[in-house]
Amino acid sequence: MKLVRRLVQLAVFLARELADEGGYRRYLQQSGAVHSGETWRTYIDGRHRRKFQNPKCC
Repeated sequence: MKLVRRLVQLAVFLARELADEGGYRRYLQQSGAVHSGETWRTYIDGRHRRKFQNPKCC
């Protein structure tokens, strides 16, 4: 039973990291901001800007 619970916890953690929720939570802690739609938008826009600002060739 502990193994199943641990696997479920791992799957939830992985899903949150893939959906940027883990990074967003760390962003809130570092910046001292409060969760809101505007804060999420600011976080995700900055993340996408950094990721796609310098496109790779080929």
